Amino acid sequence: MELQLYAAVLLLLVNSAWGFLFTPRGPQMYPCLTYLEKNLRVDCEFPPTDQHPGPYCEYRQDSRLVGSTYPNMVNLVSVDNRRRSNVSLVNPTLCRLTWAPLADEKSYTFTCRVYQGIAWKENSLAIHQRFLPICSALSVTCATWLLLLVLSLHMVVLGPLGP
Repeated sequence: MELQLYAAVLLLLVNSAWGFLFTPRGPQMYPCLTYLEKNLRVDCEFPPTDQHPGPYCEYRQDSRLVGSTYPNMVNLVSVDNRRRSNVSLVNPTLCRLTWAPLADEKSYTFTCRVYQGIAWKENSLAIHQRFLPICSALSVTCATWLLLLVLSLHMVVLGPLGP
């Protein structure tokens, strides 16, 4: 009985430390290419909040603003970038950039900034379209949760301490 109590306390401490150390501090980005058009699609997932105003999001390519859902920032996007990009909130915690890439075969750094309440949170990712997967019907963020579910099934079947 005492061994199970110690194991439960140890598991709780490890779980708390793991969550503190490895919880993302900013939005998570998931890039892929659309199937037919071969456009770049970058999903930016961020934690839900009830802070107002927001959420708003914007995308930058190598520090140039390419799209935004923030009402006052849309005017700052160049006309060329407005034709090639679309930034939208897909749901309350997911911002999506669809970008018609250039044919120059260069890699670019895309930055997703999310405005919630009074602060911006951002994350950047270097993207080269040659190395991206094709977007599937199963969303990239959903696939991450599915992978975590499959990897954690052994804990449900065997229990925390195993046989």
